[in-house]
Amino acid sequence: MSKSKELADRALAFEKRAATATDFSSREHYREMAAHCRALSIEHREVEQLQKLSQAGFEQQARRSSLPSFQNADRPAYRRAMAVGIALCVAFVAVSFSLRPQTADDRVLVKADRLTRTAGDPSKVR
Repeated sequence: MSKSKELADRALAFEKRAATATDFSSREHYREMAAHCRALSIEHREVEQLQKLSQAGFEQQARRSSLPSFQNADRPAYRRAMAVGIALCVAFVAVSFSLRPQTADDRVLVKADRLTRTAGDPSKVR
């Protein structure tokens, strides 16, 4: 007996228990268990059907059942779109970095000026 058939039988048994239950909470519990077993039975039946298909048939079935997406439909166009998107992101970061306010730090110029004035002089000993 297959697992899906076993689960369907279990769902019927829970329905029978729900019909004969005396208190409301037990009846609801058995009905929920029956619904759960029915859902599992359907899932197992689908899995068994997919396992019966050959590997090539399974791939064709998966392609037909999956929704078309931009990545799967046109791979070269997807790659171009991703490359353009990455290039635009890099350009945005570069422009943002270059347009940020620069610090008014002229210590570098003072140090460079001192180095050029004292070039070739012996260093002072302290």
